[in-house]
Amino acid sequence: MPLLPIGTRSPETTTLLRRHGLTPFRRILTPDDFRAAHAGSPPPKTILIPEVVFWLMATTTLAGESMAAGVLQFWQTMRAALPQLPLAPVTEEAFCLARAALPQRFFRRLFGQVVQRFEQRFAAPLLWQGRRLLALDGTEVNLPAHPKVRRDFPPQLHRHGTPGPAQARLVGLVGLWSGLCHAFRFTPLGVCEQASARRLLHYLRPGDLLLADRNFPDQATFAGVLARQADFLFRLPANRYLNRTRLATPAGDDRQWYIEVVLGRSTAPQRLRILQYQRPGFRPSWLITSLHDTVTFSYDQLVLLYHERWRQETFHREWKHSLALAHLRSHHAAGLRKEVLVQLTFNNLVRWLMAEAAPPPQRPVDLQFRAAKRLILASLSAMAVAPARLLPDLYNNLLLQIAHGRIRVRPGRSYPRAFDHLPRPKGHGRTAQPARLATPVPI
Repeated sequence: MPLLPIGTRSPETTTLLRRHGLTPFRRILTPDDFRAAHAGSPPPKTILIPEVVFWLMATTTLAGESMAAGVLQFWQTMRAALPQLPLAPVTEEAFCLARAALPQRFFRRLFGQVVQRFEQRFAAPLLWQGRRLLALDGTEVNLPAHPKVRRDFPPQLHRHGTPGPAQARLVGLVGLWSGLCHAFRFTPLGVCEQASARRLLHYLRPGDLLLADRNFPDQATFAGVLARQADFLFRLPANRYLNRTRLATPAGDDRQWYIEVVLGRSTAPQRLRILQYQRPGFRPSWLITSLHDTVTFSYDQLVLLYHERWRQETFHREWKHSLALAHLRSHHAAGLRKEVLVQLTFNNLVRWLMAEAAPPPQRPVDLQFRAAKRLILASLSAMAVAPARLLPDLYNNLLLQIAHGRIRVRPGRSYPRAFDHLPRPKGHGRTAQPARLATPVPI
């Protein structure tokens, strides 16, 4: 049977994709949401309406293969349930044209709708002392080796002057207890993490607590967070702010002290709090925070809380490997950004189901993301063709299965990096202590 181009009448295909899409998510992104995100209506016989294009792009997030292979794999799953469907829904060329015709704002609106609704429904049980717990960090994403991609995302040069692979930098603002991606920046490597992070600060709300590693503590970032009436808890490099005059805290603990820093254009210094700690077997570390109150926000509490930031490293791995962010396909900058938007929207959709599945006091991040994704994939064909009266039971059964995939907590497990035991070169003949010390030092 020949492939069906755009505009071909196919009642079974049109009905399946328009009415069902990826059925487990239809309660979150409804047809009305797609119509609101994209003004105008396509011709009545068009199969690749914006909603269908979005769901087919999402299938590649599940498949982890090429765009065409992902669509065909999804379609084969559907044909197993509906044998009367044609061999393929559309030609690959038609699908690519339909994807290119959709503006980026369509995908951004859908991304924003999911974030807003997730916050309205799940934010309250995921607060830390009444605050949203957010984190900022960046990661590098591999891009296709295509001349147009290398033009828009210039690779960095190796130390011998040879160009490296095509990559982009993705800086994300995420919820540490929800796994939700609130906002992100997808830029060439020439745009530094700190500049992208400052562009994301306007998503903060009064009372939020922002965590970040030692790449981000600078006066401009501090001022940006405080201007949003939010607070921060950052890891501090060993060569920054530690030589300032130390002011004692009410706790009378020599492991923490206040310093005064002039932020932005203000002439009045801002008081910040530094905490020094050392985990057994590691070199000393420092934190800097705008949380002054040593009673409400105790030393031990903040030191333990900072290590929640490591969850973002896990999120980045899930985006790259459990989803398809490490295997983008488009050869144009606009197409790459659309793919990233779809995949991070899909991440948030999966996190939504995980939030529904997590029984209190569990949180979405206590469940296995990869297992949840696989269970959703396994349920697509059954939920797409099931009678409406059976969908609630199928959906609840899916949530129960996701809830069984708890992450096993294994205290004491360690995965040291290969060179953590060696001194770190700092230039001009200087070195820093190894991250891991030969003899563990007690706290």
